[in-house]
Amino acid sequence: MTVPVPVQLAGLQTELRNPRTTTIDRVSTEQLCRIFHREDSRVPAAVEPCIPVIAQTIDVLSERVRSGGRVFYIGAGTSGRLGVLDASEIPPTYSASSDQFVALIAGGDHALRHAKEGAEDSRPGAEADLKARHFDPQVDSLIGIASSGRTPYVLGGLHYVRSIGGVTVGLVCTEPSAVGSEGNADFLIAAVTGPEVVTGSTRMKAGTATKLVLNMISSGIMIRLGKTYGNLMVDLRATNIKLQHRARNIIRFIGGPSCTHSDDELDEVLQACRGSVKLAAAAVFLNVPVAEAEQRLHRNRGVLAKVFEEHERQKVANGEMLDDDGLVLCVDAGGTSCKAVVMSKDGVSGSGVAGPCNVSSVGLDAAVTAISEAIQEATDNCPVTRGRKFPSITFEAAWVGIAGNDRPALATSIHNAVSELVKLPPGKKPKVTTDVDLLSASASTEPGVDSAIVLVSGTGSVAMSFKRAGEGFERTARVGGWGHLLGDDGSGYGIGREAIRNALREIDVLRMSPGSAALSPLSKAILQQFTGQNPDPGPDPAARPEDLLSAVVAPDSTLHQAEGAGLAATKRIAGAAKVVLSLAATDDEARKIVDSGTASLAQLVMALVKGQCQGQGQDQGGIDTSSCGLVLAGGLMQDDLFREALVDAVTREVGLFAHTCCVSQPAVDGAKSLLAQRK
Repeated sequence: MTVPVPVQLAGLQTELRNPRTTTIDRVSTEQLCRIFHREDSRVPAAVEPCIPVIAQTIDVLSERVRSGGRVFYIGAGTSGRLGVLDASEIPPTYSASSDQFVALIAGGDHALRHAKEGAEDSRPGAEADLKARHFDPQVDSLIGIASSGRTPYVLGGLHYVRSIGGVTVGLVCTEPSAVGSEGNADFLIAAVTGPEVVTGSTRMKAGTATKLVLNMISSGIMIRLGKTYGNLMVDLRATNIKLQHRARNIIRFIGGPSCTHSDDELDEVLQACRGSVKLAAAAVFLNVPVAEAEQRLHRNRGVLAKVFEEHERQKVANGEMLDDDGLVLCVDAGGTSCKAVVMSKDGVSGSGVAGPCNVSSVGLDAAVTAISEAIQEATDNCPVTRGRKFPSITFEAAWVGIAGNDRPALATSIHNAVSELVKLPPGKKPKVTTDVDLLSASASTEPGVDSAIVLVSGTGSVAMSFKRAGEGFERTARVGGWGHLLGDDGSGYGIGREAIRNALREIDVLRMSPGSAALSPLSKAILQQFTGQNPDPGPDPAARPEDLLSAVVAPDSTLHQAEGAGLAATKRIAGAAKVVLSLAATDDEARKIVDSGTASLAQLVMALVKGQCQGQGQDQGGIDTSSCGLVLAGGLMQDDLFREALVDAVTREVGLFAHTCCVSQPAVDGAKSLLAQRK
């Protein structure tokens, strides 16, 4: 018999008083909302450390569900209601059986709308509820939900299921917890969210964390069971007009060129498939009778992707030629994310996204893994390659721009890894460059453009010049890119830094002479961005905006974690550029900062144009941009006002370029460039 572990309620993290919210009854409504939001932003960081055990939970529970098992949720109060919510949403979302996920709440269904707080104190109550539903320890699983980690109803249920040999999961928001101490949870998920905005109200941060974890578990199980193809909900049934329209779109997307059916014809296929979109998609894509498509799905455990893989293997084994003619691949493997594009000779394409790929920071193995994931997703999303594994495809040409390739010590290893990863015709090798070099592709397809200048303004800033070499461009020079300590003028960091400095200067004046000056609209916005403080502090000295500097350079450690581990001060400062740009159209101070930044970027362009002319033996004063393209890239360039101000500044310095463009999808432009080169 398990002896209950005594837990003092006052010692639980969820019951502690939150020092950041002690004045919530005296602030403005807007500031109150900002406090809520800042506290909620901590929740993902609390869930992140739990991901490994959540993944283990999904793997184990999905196999038990595949064998006919059920997933039971038990909880009391908010925890119980969240279990009921999650279990209720699975059947309509994934066409799952209504008894596949079963939620039990202390006090029964009446407790969903009417609090029955005493019901949670019954340890035998959960055992009785589980027995009444014939819990089968051989295949069924139990998730006990208790934010406090001590709810007797949940503890009793976990003890009972563990004692009869079932699989148990504990989901709590405290550590240590009674759930952990009693040892009846095979998998313990402890998302420690800390004190609530309102002390003890675990419907807030703890409830949000619980919802996130339950979403992840139930959706993960459904995905593992083949309820999706990629991120498409293919295991739905077209039972109303909206779902019929969605079903047709999904079938056409998966079927690709082989799906030439009209709406009426697709409806007939769906009717023959008893409304099953997954079965209809398999029949259309494979061009086989419904009965055969059903057999193939059954043989592959209902996973549509595996059905297509089997089909591809069969075609290869039968000696059938796979149509790879004209396919090209371009990968933008950057430091933030990896984007891949597969494109046919007719311009039909598919794209895929994966994690960061800077070899210098994530390592070669992790970078290659991310590139592989992005290429496979692009292959799945391209109608002419859907259902295939990308290693089986022979691409006509490939271009991989990868961050870190400019380091000589890594270049050879990177080239070898990419050559092994991507299959090309005999005698051809993939083009491997830095990710920045991809940006020149948009200008390389322009007639009459013999050179290009690429100007990047994101968190940092850098400019490069290129000259035509055959059908493409090769880099000739680079200026800027010195980093935030010495350069990055005109970047998000540079603009954000100037706005913050202005705000700090105004705050210094306000501190020395309260009431003698007021913060400008831009400084108010900056203060609110970083601190959430009332921008009009009034006469109360305690409300004066004196903590902006600490909020910028040394933010609260928990909030820092919530924004992302390792987030540098440069990223936070660069984030202030959005505030500046949002005000630049109406505020003179913000517009001056933008104009100063664009002038600095224009000087980078001037330096490259002069250097290019000197290299060609031209006079410095006779700058000719009539055959030169200007390519703009980076987050700031996507803002219309900033981009227009930059083009004006550059035009004043060097004149008009033959071609000016803003790049938002380098991999797409790179793929188009590869197609143009083979024509």
